Amino acid sequence: MKDKKDIETVDYYVNLFEQYHNFLTQNQKQVFQLYFYEDLSYSEIAEVLATSRTAAYDTLKKCLNKLEKIASKM
Repeated sequence: MKDKKDIETVDYYVNLFEQYHNFLTQNQKQVFQLYFYEDLSYSEIAEVLATSRTAAYDTLKKCLNKLEKIASKM
């Protein structure tokens, strides 16, 4: 996978998010928005959500995988 902050990659995931956000959990939506729209780091997301950096990373990874899986089926 390319760098998640590469402009084409950001555009790709934001596009998927806008189309398929209803398939995500509330937590996944929140982490996605903080990472891509607010440009927060995993550590900053963890602080905002009172969780660990690892949990923020794992949540975003699952979110992106889910968006890609949904997109491949549509």
